[in-house]
Amino acid sequence: MKTDRATSVGFKVFHPWMICIIGMLFYCYNYFLRVSPSVMQTDLTQAFHITATQFGALAAFYYYAYTPMQLPAGMIYDKFGPRFVLFFACLIAVLGLSLFISADDYFSAGAGRFLIGLGTAFAYIGVLKLASIWLPPNRFATVAGLTTAIGMTSGALSQKYLTKVVETVGYQQALHAALLIGLVLSFVILFLVKSRPKDTITSNVMRAPMNLKQMGEALRVIFTNPQMWLIGIIGCLLYLPASVFLDLWGIPFLKTVYQLTPVQAANVSELTFLGWIISGPVIGMISDKIKRRRAPLVLTSAIAASLLCVVFYMQGLTLIQLYILFFTIGFCCGSHPLCFALGKENNPAPISGTAVAVTNMLIMLGGMIFQPVVGKLLDFHTTTPVGLNGLPVYSASDYTFALSVIPLGVILGIFLSTFVKETYCESQAKEEHERVFASVLPAKLKPETQRT
Repeated sequence: MKTDRATSVGFKVFHPWMICIIGMLFYCYNYFLRVSPSVMQTDLTQAFHITATQFGALAAFYYYAYTPMQLPAGMIYDKFGPRFVLFFACLIAVLGLSLFISADDYFSAGAGRFLIGLGTAFAYIGVLKLASIWLPPNRFATVAGLTTAIGMTSGALSQKYLTKVVETVGYQQALHAALLIGLVLSFVILFLVKSRPKDTITSNVMRAPMNLKQMGEALRVIFTNPQMWLIGIIGCLLYLPASVFLDLWGIPFLKTVYQLTPVQAANVSELTFLGWIISGPVIGMISDKIKRRRAPLVLTSAIAASLLCVVFYMQGLTLIQLYILFFTIGFCCGSHPLCFALGKENNPAPISGTAVAVTNMLIMLGGMIFQPVVGKLLDFHTTTPVGLNGLPVYSASDYTFALSVIPLGVILGIFLSTFVKETYCESQAKEEHERVFASVLPAKLKPETQRT
């Protein structure tokens, strides 16, 4: 009897985490698909006979779907529940990958990347939705941080895996295994993920989702808040080392400027991811401890900008120096999640989830805008004669010129950060916003303090 009771208790503890972990696996799959073009530049440019501008646009097709879907994704989860939304989202990503692998022209490949972005747009929000349903509120931040760390680990390992396999069998064969994994994962989601616990009386899934009128009012409050636009732009600029360098142009830059092998370039990228992973929770805890958001963000970003300038504008750095520099850059960039905290704390508590989604949407604009911009700058700057395949050959100076948007963007983000109001880790929403928005919320969405 005691054994059965212990087994039952253990299952009740493990089962919610298992469901959330399955959601995290989909986010890992998302990260793998997001960064995969970075190690396939040579193969893709030759396969579709495209320039750097077109290559940047091809990779950015992912963001054309991913970025705008951040807002409606939450409402779709509220309407239909996580189980089937995650299942169909994963299938859409798999369909996009299948189209990308089989594409024999540029636009078909772009359509595949677009479908990948459309499906994976539900990944991170899906994990947070599962956590809000299945786990206690005091585990929500843990899940959010753990998901980010696992996702970035997936990105680092993906680049290392793909670098070796693409060199051996080409990008199409390398991605076939990912196609099978995605298909299996979609059915794991279907059969093992549940939208809510059987006992929904005590769970927070009983909260009524916002309707269109309430969503419109939430967006009005958020988008008329000047601080939100400022935070979103800052977040976008400070995230450029990830959305532009790590996700796409970093490995080609390292191979060309520092003459690294593909494996060495992937190792440098991996260490940048590692620094980011380690520092995220560390800087977050420090921020919570000192009750400051802006100061840690500005200080670490200033160090990152200085080191980025060293990497881009100093010559003759050794491989060991690159390892140390990029690990430190990643560590300093790990303060970036503080932008989400600032977005949340600058809006009324009942719409904090929507505020985070808007912040994420604005941040992800960086990849959508600057990935093609870097390609355009490469084509603009190059004076090297075309190679044997009829495509431009980009020199070290071309990459340095084009990727200067990263340190310049980070510096601009630091300057703009001086205009952000410090929240002291507390909600800074205006009282009139709290009152106006509370008037259109159903009782189940209002904070406990507002209920009678």
